[in-house]
Amino acid sequence: MQVLVIEDEVRLAASLRRGLAEEGYHVAVAADGETGYHLAKATSFDVLIVDWRLPRRNGQALVRQLRAEGYPAPILMLTALGGIDHRVAGLDAGADDYLTKPFAFEELLARLRALVRRAQATDIGTTWVQQGALALDTRRRRVTCAGRPIDLRPKEFALLEAFLRQPGQVLSRTVLAEQVWGAAFYVTDNVIDVSMSRLRQKLEDAQGTCAAAERVRIETVRGVGYCLVVSHQP
Repeated sequence: MQVLVIEDEVRLAASLRRGLAEEGYHVAVAADGETGYHLAKATSFDVLIVDWRLPRRNGQALVRQLRAEGYPAPILMLTALGGIDHRVAGLDAGADDYLTKPFAFEELLARLRALVRRAQATDIGTTWVQQGALALDTRRRRVTCAGRPIDLRPKEFALLEAFLRQPGQVLSRTVLAEQVWGAAFYVTDNVIDVSMSRLRQKLEDAQGTCAAAERVRIETVRGVGYCLVVSHQP
């Protein structure tokens, strides 16, 4: 398993390299965001560990750039900033999980294992997922409505994928937090609802100009969660 650690704290980077190597990981380390970006692009890593505060390019900007270019590997973000705003910003940038310093090494290992499991499960699944007028390409991370692209943030993309793979099923906020954000215990209902609102608006806008007969909508099941419905319009 190939891991790239992008961390400028020398002692922490060395500790992570040593600990991960003892667990059987092959570890590369970059001390700044620019070096980390080029390493990530040049080598096929299974997972990235990225610090928020980095010289030459901060972690949020680094993750956002990688995701904009279709970088597929899961990303765990580390930071000493524990506020909800920073967690939301990191996840919206494209990180798959978030760990606040100081942290227990055992928790970091558990989160890495969970990220890799989810990535492997996605690879096993189909590349294309389609319901109604919407088509989602999991490899290129693209969504189209009757062939026309829809610009989604990383978490919006992950939310839509969860619904498209489970049409007609009611997904609770807890299920969405686990499937999209990686853990339910630190993701608030408000974070999920805001992302859902943005996704719904983008789907409505895209399908408003879509020539396809089939429309897809995400309905609220009061007190339970959300459900994707495909309805045929005349």
